This record gives sequence, structure tokens and C-alpha cells, in this order.
Amino acid sequence: MVVDRIEVYLDGASEPLAVLKEPPYRLNLDTRKIPDGEHVLRVVTHFRGGGQEVREIPFTVNNYPDVMVLGLDERGEVAGTLELRLAVGEPELPVEPVRFNPIWYVVASVVVLGGIWAYFALSPATEKVVTELAPPAQEAQAPKEGGSQATASVDPALMEKGKSIYEANCAACHGADGQGMPPVMPALAGNANLKDAQMILSVVKNGRGAMPPVGAAFSEEELKAVATYIRNSFGNNFGPVE
Repeated sequence: MVVDRIEVYLDGASEPLAVLKEPPYRLNLDTRKIPDGEHVLRVVTHFRGGGQEVREIPFTVNNYPDVMVLGLDERGEVAGTLELRLAVGEPELPVEPVRFNPIWYVVASVVVLGGIWAYFALSPATEKVVTELAPPAQEAQAPKEGGSQATASVDPALMEKGKSIYEANCAACHGADGQGMPPVMPALAGNANLKDAQMILSVVKNGRGAMPPVGAAFSEEELKAVATYIRNSFGNNFGPVE
């Protein structure tokens, strides 16, 4: 059906606010000229040859300006002289965003990280993982025999690539020196369990205990590089990952 005209009414008015006859059918409604409260916008579409369609849209007008107090948090503890700024939320006047004291970010970070550490440190599952991954006392150092031959077979470029990946993604938990954060994160330094290359790849890909699965973020070549790096750093000497 072809539209003949569109009439727009406010509440129960008998006279329309506007009569729209040509597309695009647009109307600017200035709510500042309408009392605050509940209202209904009635749109009546007339079709050529007869017939019409009526649609009613209820809405609420609230033009009363809100006042924002900057410089004082609700229920905050204060002392001394405070400088407060009052901002009125008028549409024409942009309100400057509230600035937060950086100290609260530090406090929040310490609380969150401390909670995570406490959860994993006290978790029985973590103790089991540490037992599986941490090197036994008598095997704390990697075997020395044949060490120079294994190191010589490691591609220096692959080691450098693995080092970059480790420092960017692993050192935060396992430490720049591979000492880890026991009991949450086991030490990599002198860890005899790193002889098992497939175990390393499996833990990186699938996660274990406090270690999240991060394999999806790396290519096969990157996984090979970082696994080779930790197998041949921090006192370890287990050769490249094939």
C-alpha cells in the first residue's frame, strides 16, 4: 500500500504535532517543551485509497538536570579541606569523567592477586601438580653427561625465539630465572621432569593445575621454540624438541 500521509499526535491532542507527506518521514521532538512525566506518542499512517494504521508509543520525559558531585565518594572517609566540583548533566554541557585515585587500582590489584595466590597455594590439587612437576631433591640438577653435545645440537635462532616467547608470556609466573612461585608455579630451573618434551607441550597446550591452557595462542613452531628454550636454560640441558 502507498502512504498518503503520516500524522503524529502527542497524548490525547486532537491536532497533530506534524503531518508528514513526503519521505523521508522525520520529526524533531523537543522534549524541553513537554512537561516531565508519562506521555504517549500516537502515529497514524493514512494510505491512499483508504485505510489507516495507528501505533502508540509510551515514553517518559525527564528534563530535570542531574547534579554530579566530583571529589567526594559516597560513604568515603575524608579529612581536612575538600575541593568539590558540581557538574550539571545538561545535554549541551559535556561532563568531565570522574578521575579515580591511582592508589585504589594498586590496592585492588594486590587484593585480587593475593586472592588468586591464596586459592592456588591452599588447593590440594595444586600440591599434587607441584609433586608431579617439581624435580625431586636428588635430581634437582640436570644430568651433566653429554651436556655439551646436547647443547651444541640446539639451534641458536630457535633458542632466541623461545626466549622472547618465554619472557613475554611465561616469566611473570615462572620467573625470569626459572625459579617459579612455589607452591603455585613449580620451578623450571634444574627440573629433571623437563626431559619429557611431550609433557611440556601437553601442559602448555592443555594446561594443568594453576597453569592455564595457552597453546591456542601459539603456532607449532612457537611451541617448539619455547619448549626448547626451557629445556636448555636455567641449568637444564636436555636438547631440542623434535
